[in-house]
Amino acid sequence: MFATLKEILSDTRKKKYAVPAFDVNNLETFKAVVEAAEGEKSPVIVMVLDQDMKSGNLRYIVPMMKEVAANSRVPVCIHLDHGADIQTVARYISLGFNSVMLDASTQPLADNIRLTSRVVEFAHAAGISVEAELGHVGVGLSDSAEDIKSFFTAPSEVEEFVAKTGVDALAVAIGTAHGPYKGQPRLDIDRLKDIVKITETPLVLHGGSLTPDDQVKEAIVAGISKLNIATELRMALYKGLKAAVSELPEHASLHEIYEKPMEMMKQLVREKIHLCGSQNRA
Repeated sequence: MFATLKEILSDTRKKKYAVPAFDVNNLETFKAVVEAAEGEKSPVIVMVLDQDMKSGNLRYIVPMMKEVAANSRVPVCIHLDHGADIQTVARYISLGFNSVMLDASTQPLADNIRLTSRVVEFAHAAGISVEAELGHVGVGLSDSAEDIKSFFTAPSEVEEFVAKTGVDALAVAIGTAHGPYKGQPRLDIDRLKDIVKITETPLVLHGGSLTPDDQVKEAIVAGISKLNIATELRMALYKGLKAAVSELPEHASLHEIYEKPMEMMKQLVREKIHLCGSQNRA
């Protein structure tokens, strides 16, 4: 069933679980995520990065994604991840996404509030959920540990941001990074707990891939409601394709070629569902 981000995250903090969110870029990867979630009876959030959808096929793919979501046995949210500007967000809403993220996290606080508020105004009027980011989640291979720490969410800014924007979910920077890490991350759980005391808005952890499970679990117990996964899903696909190419003859059918990578992606999705504790909650 088609569900908004707000609906999917509504009881996560109270019941101390999170819902995993996965970045995909075609119908096959979308179906792999949804089918794995159905098998675990878990709600799921399926995300798209605009830079991954530059082929021009978006207008053809989205109706098929919506059809899969609408006929799923579990709640499925279709979410724009890291919308760069208001125009991009508006385009994805017009395509039929029921959840969007405006990422103005590199802007000064006042501009982040102003831009996010504009998106919330027109998105909520259409029944669309909105995620924003306060602080900034950097890139693991290019940002130093000191850089990542300097981007951390300031608890003192949270109350004003949430009150003035009315966002449905807030991504916080507490030590994760996008992509692989140079070293071992160390999440600032105390900072997260301070933020949780300030707002009841569901909190999002970006850069969930390759973050140690024990730290992820600690963050979920402390108040994280949504866990974003991209890199590990791509890694599962890559490993599956390598295995298929090494095992199959050149004349193998497309179904045979796709089977191994899709199963490895599904296994990764199942693992993240159990890490988040969202199984049997659909």
